[in-house]
Amino acid sequence: MKRVNILLGGPTSEYPDELSKSIKGIPGPWVGADRGSLHLMANGIIPEIAIGDFDSINKKEQKLLRDNVPVFEKFPLEKDDTDSELCLLAAREKYNAQEYYVYGATGGRIDHFLVNLFFPYDPRFLDFYDKLYYKSATNTIRFFKPGRYTIFHENSMKYVAFVNLGPVTHLNLFDAKYKLNDYSVEHPVSWASNEFVKDTIDFSFESGIVAVIQSKDKK
Repeated sequence: MKRVNILLGGPTSEYPDELSKSIKGIPGPWVGADRGSLHLMANGIIPEIAIGDFDSINKKEQKLLRDNVPVFEKFPLEKDDTDSELCLLAAREKYNAQEYYVYGATGGRIDHFLVNLFFPYDPRFLDFYDKLYYKSATNTIRFFKPGRYTIFHENSMKYVAFVNLGPVTHLNLFDAKYKLNDYSVEHPVSWASNEFVKDTIDFSFESGIVAVIQSKDKK
C-alpha cells in the first residue's frame, strides 16, 4: 500500500488546512488516535483502527468507536508509548505502507513535538522513519537518510530548518537563502530561520539523520 493517514487527537486548530478542505479526498485508509477517531467519524470517515488510552473522550463516545471501527484498541493511561507511537506501530504492522502521514502532530504541546521529532532513534522505527510525514497547521516535518534530495515550498511555509539529530557529515544546502557547503557537525543543532527563495531547495549529506522542518507563522 502506498499511503496511510493517521489523525491525532489534539485540538482541531492544529490540523492543516487540507483536512478541513478535502479530508474525504485524501487517499488511503485512516487510523485515529484517541479523539482523532471521533473527528474522522464526524467527517463521515470510519477509521480502520482507533487506538490510544482514550482519556479525552467519555464512555459513550468510546462505545461509538468500539461498535463501528474494525479495530478498537484501548491502552491503560500508564502505557509507555504515546498515542502517536501506538498508531504508527499498528499502521506499520497492518499496512507496511510506503508513506505515513501523521496529522496534528507538530503544532501543539512541546513534549509531544519532541517525541515525534526523535522517532528515528527508537529502534522500532529504524526501518520506516524516512517514510513519515508530520503535518500540522504551521509545520511539516520529514526525516532523511544520507543522499541528495529536493524539497518543495508548500502551503505558504516559507521557513525551513535542517536539523541534524546527531552527527551529520558533508551537508550541503543549494538554493536556500542561507547556503551551507560541505558542513559537518557532531552535536544536534538547528539551522533555523532559513527560507525558500525559489519553489525548491536541494540538499545533500553523506552520513547521519536530518530532519527538515517547514513552518509558517500562526495567523
